[in-house]
Amino acid sequence: MIYRKSNFLSFIVLLVFLAAGSYAQRELGARPTETGGPLMFEQAAFDVISYDVGLKVDPKAKTISGTTVMTANIVIPTNVIVLDLDTPYTVERVYGDNDGQQTALRYERKEGKIWIYFPQTKQAGESFETIISYSGSPRVAPRPPWVGGIMWEKTPSGADWISVALQNDGADLLFPVKDHPSDKPSSATMRLTVPDPLVAVGPGKLEETIKNADGTSTYIWRMTNPIPNYSILFDAAPYRVIKDSVKSITGETIPIEFYILPESYENGAKLIEETKKYNAFFEKYNGPFPFRSQKLGIVETPHLGMEHSTHIAYGNQFRYNEDGFDWLMLHEFGHEWWANLVTASDWRDFWIHEGFQSYMDTLYLEHLGKKDKYMEAMRRRAAGTRNKQPVAPREQKFSYEVYLTGPDFVSSDGDIYGKGAVILHTLRYLIGDDAFFRSLRRMAYPTKEMEAFTDGRQTRLVNTDDFLNIAETESGMKLDWFFELYLRQPVLPTLKTSVVDKTLLLEWETPGNMPFPMPVDVLVDGKTQRVEMKNGKGSISFTNASPETDPEGWILKSKN
Repeated sequence: MIYRKSNFLSFIVLLVFLAAGSYAQRELGARPTETGGPLMFEQAAFDVISYDVGLKVDPKAKTISGTTVMTANIVIPTNVIVLDLDTPYTVERVYGDNDGQQTALRYERKEGKIWIYFPQTKQAGESFETIISYSGSPRVAPRPPWVGGIMWEKTPSGADWISVALQNDGADLLFPVKDHPSDKPSSATMRLTVPDPLVAVGPGKLEETIKNADGTSTYIWRMTNPIPNYSILFDAAPYRVIKDSVKSITGETIPIEFYILPESYENGAKLIEETKKYNAFFEKYNGPFPFRSQKLGIVETPHLGMEHSTHIAYGNQFRYNEDGFDWLMLHEFGHEWWANLVTASDWRDFWIHEGFQSYMDTLYLEHLGKKDKYMEAMRRRAAGTRNKQPVAPREQKFSYEVYLTGPDFVSSDGDIYGKGAVILHTLRYLIGDDAFFRSLRRMAYPTKEMEAFTDGRQTRLVNTDDFLNIAETESGMKLDWFFELYLRQPVLPTLKTSVVDKTLLLEWETPGNMPFPMPVDVLVDGKTQRVEMKNGKGSISFTNASPETDPEGWILKSKN
């Protein structure tokens, strides 16, 4: 997901403003629609295999009518399941497949959930299918993409321009879904009917375009790799498409498709060439582009951007920063690794998406030969941390809870971005470049064999302990103390120093006296030396000028 709109190094300020403003714009007293959180039994009991989402979109009436077919497997015996669907929609019918025949199923609508009852308890290992038809005027996104919904916009020439953003509020804003990050369907099909001359774009590959007699066209898109629920969406406009390709480090050809407004067409080729550079960067550190069997897809949108898998939403208006790159495209494209290849199984571990990708954003400066700018960017990120809640709490979370705190849901906490990035920066200092970059690569692809897969086996659901185990293996060090202090609670360590008879004494002060044997670089007598801090204490002698601790700013610590 995106995190700012101009100089990306100060992104937290914008996140605070946007989050506060966006939630204030909702209906008075309303809370955000929920995605994730504790998984109820009636949803934990089944595993989604696929969604087939058929939508008829009417921009004139600003309505959607649809039919969603879900196939799933039972993992715990149950006679009832629950799907999520936002309240503006009316459910018209619910059917199931019974030996090839569609049979009406009893259901209840309880606010934003549909309770569906089977005639008999389904047993573990059984598969089933639900078919739900519905219609309504979907929630309009008040501040996309941070607060989700649909956008009924116009292109510069006055044509209809329709876009959808779902991440923070859930795919139930668009179709009936098991709205939890722990259940990614293995495949998804979208059948998108829009008025001509609009072109509807979805995830995966375009399988067929059908011209209908009523002046509409149906675009059938199919994604054959696992995909996060919030990436199952569409954009529509009188798009033109620019097709290109790029070679992966695997030797395979990655198809590139950029669905772009006619007014922007002349800008498209340059952004594609830039994206090829970003792909080479990410493949160098994270392994091959994960969705080579699908496409590297970009879609121009009226909102700033979002990391939809094989369907990157791009709305940065082709602006390049002082370092010559488009920060928005770099950030969202990198989420194909840190969100879509590797997906947090619960929103509590969402820093694996945003912190890892924020780190990669900053590492790109070093990749360009600007190590000094990389270090300065990390110092600025460290200065912007809020430290109000854990970056990776242990309890399950709703999406908005990892961004927001407080009962009114208007207080922002962007630490999953900047603090997450600086935690990785500090880990790099601690374990060294070789072990650190091997750990990144293994977090993306645990084995070399997985780097060759393109059929979906390369994707996986992860949590924070996965990275702890990988980093310990690659470094040969015990790192639980590092993860406990930086990720499981919010308070930063404080480095206390004193001088006695030309000896600098150092001591880490931590909340609850948590163990923290973090070594410290000290510039002493013109030379930088690493001081080991066993039991959180260390010392170093000097003769001339006063020593300087952590002179380059590698360690995330309290500013006090």
